Amino acid sequence: MKTFFKTYARFIYPIVILLVSYSIYFPYYGTPQAMFWDENYHVPNAQKHIDGMMYMEPHPPLGKMLMAVGEVLFGDNEGINKQALLETDYLTGDAAPPTMTYKGYRWPSVVMMAFSVVFFYGIINCITQRMWLAAAFTSLVIFDNALVIHSRAAHLDGIQLFFVLGAVYFFVRAATQFIHYQRAVRLSDYVIIGIWIGLGIMVKVTAAILLLLFAMLYIVEQWPQIKIWDWRALLKRLVTTVPSAVIPVVLCILAVFYIHIGMGTKVVANKTYKASPEYLNQIRMGDTWSFKTFQLGLRDNWKYMSEYADGVPRLDVCKPDENGSYALGWPLSKKTISYRWDRNVEDGKVIVKYKYLIGNPIVWFSVVGGLILSIGLIISRYVYNNPVKDEKLFYWICAFTGLYLAYMVTILQIERVMYLYHYFIALIFGAINLSLIYTYIYRDEVIANNKHTIINTVLFAALVIAIFAFFSPFTYSFGLTEDQFEMRNWFDFWKLQVVR
Repeated sequence: MKTFFKTYARFIYPIVILLVSYSIYFPYYGTPQAMFWDENYHVPNAQKHIDGMMYMEPHPPLGKMLMAVGEVLFGDNEGINKQALLETDYLTGDAAPPTMTYKGYRWPSVVMMAFSVVFFYGIINCITQRMWLAAAFTSLVIFDNALVIHSRAAHLDGIQLFFVLGAVYFFVRAATQFIHYQRAVRLSDYVIIGIWIGLGIMVKVTAAILLLLFAMLYIVEQWPQIKIWDWRALLKRLVTTVPSAVIPVVLCILAVFYIHIGMGTKVVANKTYKASPEYLNQIRMGDTWSFKTFQLGLRDNWKYMSEYADGVPRLDVCKPDENGSYALGWPLSKKTISYRWDRNVEDGKVIVKYKYLIGNPIVWFSVVGGLILSIGLIISRYVYNNPVKDEKLFYWICAFTGLYLAYMVTILQIERVMYLYHYFIALIFGAINLSLIYTYIYRDEVIANNKHTIINTVLFAALVIAIFAFFSPFTYSFGLTEDQFEMRNWFDFWKLQVVR
């Protein structure tokens, strides 16, 4: 068995990780049989794709298109009149068909987020070359309560993270093969990364932060020329890498919008979304797949998205029901969001089933700790000129610390109200960075596969799992009494509110 495991470990680890991930993300994802949070927006918009209705929305359309595919393939709503979904952009629970289920709409987010953990594992394994360490730190993604509850719904973030992690994986794969095996970075590497980034942007534009990966990959492959300032070689390479990177991103954006516009073959209930008369005329003529319609539709969609973004209110912490929060508080899971609750009285006790967006505190706080250590390491190198014991690993730490900080600084420039789940991309960068700074600190022990280090790493993963289980009533809507709720109300800044 030992020989068998060593021989096939590179297959066994990802298979086991995938099975564990699906066992966490799939159970009860069909419940509640009611919409919560942004499902009220995304479910009716996904249905518009199914019925061929023209619509516009503040987010790019790919996420809703995939939800529509999930509903067509796996939905259980045959024979249900869904006309109400076409006549509104926000479907209230009272207006939804009472027997309607939401499994099909939720299916893409659940499946794609559950599978994305394999990319996360691959990223860490490529850099550290230690499967056991990569598997242990993958628990940060599988067993984070916030990621699980938000991705087990018809939300965009689980779908987006699939493309985000895919892009990062192929970036890391290309870079590590160049660093460790001297395999030249090919133009096809830029193309592949560009496709993943383009698809991620077409779910939510926050994935545009991944455009930094192109610059980072270029620096990796051209570092020898950068050190000697060989401008001619650098410019020559730019002439080929820039088109190879940018064109796939642009083509993905245009292709998704082309399909979105082409599928909008009718206008329902006079919902025109401020579309121009020329665009509406093309729809009435049944000419939605023509290049002219695409030009008109793309212009009107971008205009609608821009105007909608300008109209979103700013954060107002004085509002008693404000669910938004400042980005600076997100690393500590401030502030949580109550998605839904159901109150019942059983044997004289009040039992409440909550759906709360709250992160696993071990995961989120450890990520913060890792960032503090990484920033300290970077300062010690570049301010105090201290030596580093592993130059390659040090630069990987710089890369993911930089991605984290770049994302957060970008988010801080946005004036509209933002929510805790907008932190997910930074959380992923921070979780990868945590595994790298851990490897850096215990470098010799990790390289030697020291038994005590392996045990300690496994114990950390076990702690992550245990705390996930402790907070799982908020994730899976298990009933809690008031005392059980207060046991999980660890910090005032979480803003958890008990239902009495």
